[in-house]
Amino acid sequence: MKPITKVMTVFTLGILLQGGIYYYLDQYMFAPTTDFSVAGESQKADDNFPDIKEGNKYFSYDRKYMAVVTEKSIRIYTSGKDTPAEIDLKGRSVSYFDWMPDRNLAIMGLYGGPKDQVIMARLNADDPDHEVDTELEDVPKGSKIVDVAYSEATNVVYMKVKVAESTYRIYRTDANYDTRRVYMQASNIGRIAVFYDEDKFFYDNVRTGDVFMFDGTEGGWRVINPSGRYRLIGVDNKQNIYIARVDEDDNALAVYEGKLGVGFKPVYKYNNPITLSEVTMDEVKDIMANGSDTATKITDEREDTAGKSKSDSKSNSKSDSKSNSDSKSDSDKKTR
Repeated sequence: MKPITKVMTVFTLGILLQGGIYYYLDQYMFAPTTDFSVAGESQKADDNFPDIKEGNKYFSYDRKYMAVVTEKSIRIYTSGKDTPAEIDLKGRSVSYFDWMPDRNLAIMGLYGGPKDQVIMARLNADDPDHEVDTELEDVPKGSKIVDVAYSEATNVVYMKVKVAESTYRIYRTDANYDTRRVYMQASNIGRIAVFYDEDKFFYDNVRTGDVFMFDGTEGGWRVINPSGRYRLIGVDNKQNIYIARVDEDDNALAVYEGKLGVGFKPVYKYNNPITLSEVTMDEVKDIMANGSDTATKITDEREDTAGKSKSDSKSNSKSDSKSNSDSKSDSDKKTR
């Protein structure tokens, strides 16, 4: 064998051996031992971004940007670039972060800092230095935003604010940055949602197992679930509403689909009770489309407690909602 051939052979074997070692280290020795506390398909790894081990990763809808979020920092990476834009939090902590589903705009919940503020911030990733802050007023010390529901077509945003253990408030802001507290029929609020193209807000009462609709334009509200104990799952872009029938321990027993003014029908039931936190919109859509070994589809609309909502006996309007201890009218709030 010629000397040059021997050199090339040794070089090739060396490259293969080195690659094998790197693969082993990456897949086994240095693999992360815990998952990030985030959900959704957008959180999958992307080779166009650096492999950051710390913090939660959030990708924008078109995967042009990746946000790496910790309680004390937000870094925005652009696809194909290694150097991030560091967001100036002004000494505040992060309680919430998510991208809008149709644009490179992020919604952030910030709290604390020198002025001990609670802030809902809009961050334009195309111009990260331009941040629009909306301060929530008259919130108790230590409050923070823990969830947000946004109506993309109407630019209305609802914020779930934790003010104490198992106690929450809802604040609303719109395209004109008119921000105010909206008085709900519950304080122990679970999941929240809003229609994509209409100011109709949904939430559930964890204690009673009722699901409510609040009309952000008219100010009225009503219970929308059938008789029984239910929890909100979410809504889709076709104004379908999804709720789960639950037991006293809030384990999901069945999933219902419905529309306002029509009522709900069961679409499938779980073969065994399932923890409510595991029931997501993505899971519901997947089971409805593809089925599952853990659930059985329901074809009889009369099965269980399906039917019209019980809203007739519990509906209310803006003018008389003051009779509820947690439903001061919005008009009174505006005059303060």
